[in-house]
Amino acid sequence: MDTNYRRKGIGKILIEEVESWAEKQGAIAITLNSGNRSERAEAHQFYSSMGYTSKSIGFGKKLL
Repeated sequence: MDTNYRRKGIGKILIEEVESWAEKQGAIAITLNSGNRSERAEAHQFYSSMGYTSKSIGFGKKLL
């Protein structure tokens, strides 16, 4: 993502909307896949701040 758009709350809004939509669909969890851990450290910190737990293949969060 372009650095001009980072830390503006856009990612948080998107994640919250995805979670809301998923819950309405009856989903009980969300899994995020992410690239190389060292290259995506800021993204991974963001996912953790949104309540996602690091897993072997990405991040996961129970919705219920």
